Amino acid sequence: MRIFVVIFSIIMPIIVTTAVTTSLLLIPPQLIHSQSIIEEENSNINVNSTDSINLSPILKFENVKTIPNEIHVGEKFSLSATVINTGAYPVTFIANICDSELYAMFDNKVGELNAPACKMVSEPVTLNAGEKAIIQRISDISGITYKALEEGKSNAKAILPYTINVSDDVSIDSHVKNTFTVTINPNSF
Repeated sequence: MRIFVVIFSIIMPIIVTTAVTTSLLLIPPQLIHSQSIIEEENSNINVNSTDSINLSPILKFENVKTIPNEIHVGEKFSLSATVINTGAYPVTFIANICDSELYAMFDNKVGELNAPACKMVSEPVTLNAGEKAIIQRISDISGITYKALEEGKSNAKAILPYTINVSDDVSIDSHVKNTFTVTINPNSF
């Protein structure tokens, strides 16, 4: 009997771990695994739940542009974007001029310079279903400065991380991307 108990105590954790790992791999992509924490007498108990959530794009870019609109070689510039919440859930993101989470990835015609990081702490902006907001990343004060390096058209991708607030206990981190083109004019001197 002792041998059976020893073998059982060794094999059972392996079987449980394998079953849990396999079941997690078989969850369809449209199901999101969320985790809540319930506090009970100074101890944390993790409660897992699986909710079906529509993952179609929730936050969309309506417009992405540079500030100023006309950029010349050697000039620094900022980004501005209008976003709209097209989903059913509220979303949150940081949109303060000083520490905006909006950023762009440019080709080699635009350089990215480090600027002093913002020391201000901002509350996230909440955007409910159907609402719009304008977000900006201002050069020289937001941690990133964009500088036009070369004349011509620069292809870029604007990106904004955000959180989908499904309920008080469930939130999903996501991001929205949009491609756009910036025309860099010859130096004005």
